[in-house]
Amino acid sequence: MTELIKQKKQVPERLYSNKKLAALLIPLALDQLLNSFMGTIDTLVVSNLGSAAISAVSLVDSINILIVQAFFALASGGTVVCSHYLGCKSKDHAKEAARQLVFVTLMLSLIIGAICLVFNQQILNLIFGKVEKDVMAGAKKKFFFSVFPQTIFLLLCAIISVYRTL
Repeated sequence: MTELIKQKKQVPERLYSNKKLAALLIPLALDQLLNSFMGTIDTLVVSNLGSAAISAVSLVDSINILIVQAFFALASGGTVVCSHYLGCKSKDHAKEAARQLVFVTLMLSLIIGAICLVFNQQILNLIFGKVEKDVMAGAKKKFFFSVFPQTIFLLLCAIISVYRTL
């Protein structure tokens, strides 16, 4: 009986110390904070161009935020899978899951980027309906020029989430 109690009190060896977890948490929190300021900074940059430019940026930022959040969810799911494999001491499976996450993120971001480039006007009309001409013209420009950097950003987010795990 006492042997059973001793076995229950044994704590399994931790994969990461609290100090290492804190070292991961601080940059993650800072990253999320900076991501939340992206729309604000965009608005500040174009604020001297008038209300149409501010409206255009706000419209496109709402689409970009939706896409980024969907990819953050994908990256978080991939991180959970990689962490699970690492917890099971299966580093090869963790590396394969990480490779698949990066590949899927790359393919999806390229496909979504291509759709956004080709159907720029149609997507904006579908989502926002009728808006003023100058607002729509600004939104089309912002949407067009945000596709390529966003594709790279989404891929970078997946790679960073993998490095957080490994």
